Amino acid sequence: MECAECREALSALLDGEELPGEEQEIDVHLEECSECWTFADRAAHVTRLTRTRVAEQTPDVVAAVLAAAPPPRTPWWPSALRVALAAVGLGQFAVAVNGVVLAGMPGAVGHGIRLAGASAAHISNESSAWNLALAVGFLWVAGSSARASGLVAVVGAFVGVLGLLSLVDLLADRVDLARLGTHSLALVGLVLALALQRQHRHGGGDVPRRRLGRPTTGFGRATDPRSEPAGPIAGSGGGLTPVAERDAA
Repeated sequence: MECAECREALSALLDGEELPGEEQEIDVHLEECSECWTFADRAAHVTRLTRTRVAEQTPDVVAAVLAAAPPPRTPWWPSALRVALAAVGLGQFAVAVNGVVLAGMPGAVGHGIRLAGASAAHISNESSAWNLALAVGFLWVAGSSARASGLVAVVGAFVGVLGLLSLVDLLADRVDLARLGTHSLALVGLVLALALQRQHRHGGGDVPRRRLGRPTTGFGRATDPRSEPAGPIAGSGGGLTPVAERDAA
C-alpha cells in the first residue's frame, strides 16, 4: 500500500467506510511509514475534537414535526381476534354451566352409575370445572394478546389429546356428534390464541437498544477525550476502530 492509498483508506476508516481487509493493510503500512503515522494521529485527533465539540443550540422543532405527522394506523384485526376469543370464552362458560346443571338433575342419564370411585355426576362436574377454566383463560387472553403464550401450551396439549380420543370414541360409536360439537369451542379458542400470540411477537415488543461503549480516540483504545491528549493510534492490539462506531462523551 502506497502512502496516498494509505491516507485515503485512513480517511475512509475514520468515517466507517473502509473496505474489507484495509484495516490490516493500514496497520502494516503505519509500522513502516512515520509520515503516515503522523497523518493518522492528526486525523484521528481532529476527528475526535470535531465529534466531541460542544453542540450548537438549534431550534426545537419536535412539537411541530409531531403535530404535522399523520396519526399512526392501528390494524383492526388484533381487536377483532380478541373480541372473537371473548365470545368463545363466553360460549365455553355456557357449556360449563350447562354441564353442572344437567349433572345435578335427578333424572340425568347415568346418575347412579359409579366409575373409578366417582359417580357420573361427579365426572360431569370435573369436566364442567375444566370448561370453566378454559372460559376464564380465553377471557383473560382476550384482554391482552401479551397473555396468549401462557395459554397456548396448555390448551394445545388439551385439544391435541382430546381430538385423538374423540376420534377413537367416534369410530367406536361411543360419542354423539352433538357432544363432539361442544369441543369445537376449545379448538377455535386455541386457533385464536395462536393468532394473538403471533401478532404480539411480530407486532409488539420493545425495540432492542444498541449497547453503548466508552468513546475511543485511537484505534481500539477506550479513553476519555476530555482528559487524555491524542496519542499513537496504532499498534495497541485492538485494531482500527471507525469513528462512526464511537460515542461522543
